[in-house]
Amino acid sequence: MTRQWWDKTLMLETRHAGRAVAINSAERAADFLLNEWPAENTGEAYEDAKRAVLAAHEGRITAEEAREAIIKAAREDGVFVYGR
Repeated sequence: MTRQWWDKTLMLETRHAGRAVAINSAERAADFLLNEWPAENTGEAYEDAKRAVLAAHEGRITAEEAREAIIKAAREDGVFVYGR
């Protein structure tokens, strides 16, 4: 399996006020979702995003589709997205 790099880095807020994290691959996104996601209450889009990054890692969807799933989860859970 090859690393699923994103064409455009995604910046998301962290659990620490005023800090952001750069996400540039499906693998980094999976780590962020599982270990660093700042929202205590997550919605359906969060679960979809976890499935999407796994699917991207396995080559079943594109890296861009996984990136869009992360953005959707962030918006649903109130996690600030810097740029897009």
